[in-house]
Amino acid sequence: MNNELGSLMKEADPDQYSIRKIAGLWALVTFPVAFFRFVLLPLLVPIVNIHPGILFWLLMIVGMIWQFVLSVIILKKELGSLTWAGLKKRLWLQHPTHPKTFKVYKMAYSFTVPIILYAFFFESSGLFAFMEEGINEVFPMLAPPDYTRIENLAVPEFVGAWYLLVIALISCLFNYLLGEELFFRGIFLPKMRGAFGKWDWAMNGVLFATYHLHKISEIPLFLIGSLFYGFLNAKYRSFWPAIIVHGVEAIPLLLGVTAVVLGFL
Repeated sequence: MNNELGSLMKEADPDQYSIRKIAGLWALVTFPVAFFRFVLLPLLVPIVNIHPGILFWLLMIVGMIWQFVLSVIILKKELGSLTWAGLKKRLWLQHPTHPKTFKVYKMAYSFTVPIILYAFFFESSGLFAFMEEGINEVFPMLAPPDYTRIENLAVPEFVGAWYLLVIALISCLFNYLLGEELFFRGIFLPKMRGAFGKWDWAMNGVLFATYHLHKISEIPLFLIGSLFYGFLNAKYRSFWPAIIVHGVEAIPLLLGVTAVVLGFL
């Protein structure tokens, strides 16, 4: 029985990526977004009649949609036909599975709570803002314009602007499911063990953090905060824990945007 289970697990494990291939695919999703932020955005802001904060947000969404498109291209190339059975196996679209018994282990979902609290502490508590401020002080050219900070969209001109909520919903869809998560935890993580062994989840966090070149001065904070995003996925071979860990960010975002549109902020 143990040999049979072991064979099944081996069969379910996809061919692994090389470090070179991982670096190449990382570059394909990272550099376009950096180009949007540092080259295209400054060119468009003076000539496009759109609030620069909204323009920045839309360009970031385009970057995340590109991640989705690239993910589909990769899946099509690897799987041939995009069947549910093939996608489920390749992307770990299943409940967490215990690494010893190989049985469904839904208790693993509860382990997302400490990771969420950990990420919030480092990324949202404000206690580590000195890291970003220090980088911006030493390298002022890296400091993001005020309009790139989403909280600066809380202004009276967006009261009643329900399209802002539509943008937020599309952003959440591609940020927390079909874009960043699909690419980094769906495409990447199941293929990284061959290159990084048991530290695949940690390197996944490093790649995810450093992908944020469009927020380059925040990368040290992202590096610490997102380190464990893929830990439960890798340990229990499931796509869903990181969706919960990362996706919880959508709640304050959508509530905040709704409050802005309704004039509460």
